[in-house]
Amino acid sequence: MSPSNHCIDIRAFLWQTKHDLTLHPVPIAILATIYTFIVVIGCTGNLLVVISVYQFKALQSVRNMFIVSLSVSDLCVAIVSGSVTPITAFAKVWLFGSNLCFLLPLLQGITLSFSTLTLTAIAIDRYILICHPTKEPIRRERAFKMILLIISVSTLLSFPLFLKQELVEYRNFCGQYCTENWGADTYLRSLYGTSVLAIQFGIPLITITFCYASISIKLRRGVFVRGSQKELMSEARRQLTQRRLRTNRMLIIMTVTFALSWLPAVGFNVLRDYSALPGIIADQDYLFGIIFHCISMTSTVVNPFLYGYCNEHFRAAFVALLDSTKAACGMKRSNNPACSQLLSNHFESTTRRSVTTVPSSI
Repeated sequence: MSPSNHCIDIRAFLWQTKHDLTLHPVPIAILATIYTFIVVIGCTGNLLVVISVYQFKALQSVRNMFIVSLSVSDLCVAIVSGSVTPITAFAKVWLFGSNLCFLLPLLQGITLSFSTLTLTAIAIDRYILICHPTKEPIRRERAFKMILLIISVSTLLSFPLFLKQELVEYRNFCGQYCTENWGADTYLRSLYGTSVLAIQFGIPLITITFCYASISIKLRRGVFVRGSQKELMSEARRQLTQRRLRTNRMLIIMTVTFALSWLPAVGFNVLRDYSALPGIIADQDYLFGIIFHCISMTSTVVNPFLYGYCNEHFRAAFVALLDSTKAACGMKRSNNPACSQLLSNHFESTTRRSVTTVPSSI
């Protein structure tokens, strides 16, 4: 249906009827600055993770295969959602053509499901490794198949979004609008949203909580039992236990941070599906929607900092890559022992044409 020659500007209409604050220059400037920061830092950090694992053999472990896939997913989120979503929220009309109208919601759904299911796979891998050491650990081939399975499941979960999107023009309002159209059956939309919520968050978080709780009990019990027998416990064994505890803490923080960052946006969408948004949020749904989305975007920034802070191998790799960038620019390189050791391991493994991996137990 074509709009009339004298269509209404949706922005002016929303300002007059709802005093929509996403049309005010101050919130726009603040949110645009935050989004720019998130996109730049998120892309830089996740690129560092991907390049580090690709560049250094010492980082090419099974767990890091999952971490790289998570970083690639975060890159997609930062680049696509970090640009298209705020622009659309401020413009109110769809500016990116019919193809992206169908593909963007699908991509957003896939990346969200992929992230939660990948975090679950990492937790299961750690659980098998530490709590059931006699069982065969997840090998590279199986990890690759698991990643492909996660992509397939995430795509199937999100595909209804692709089918229900449409690009429409309204008789009275100017521009085009990319919306979900579930017809008169709003119950079906609510049922779909609730089901996806359970699969995306409910089941994964229960599984992850069980895995990391079991791992923590196992590791701390081992430390406690051996605490009075330190003379019988080798230094290497103590260091291994401490590394496992540090890695476990890092992965728990990753999961908690991801869940907390996405909880407001997910809760907002579920309540909106059931028309149950509180009054103040319903009155400013554009503003709260973009704020909650902005909070969820912080998950793309946090993980690289966690890897660098909690994992000495990633930290050394980041320093090595930044040093090489400095050298290319004629700047002074740093003298980091861990970085030197990582580089030494990398070049040694390259010379021997063999893979020097981080011990799978770390």
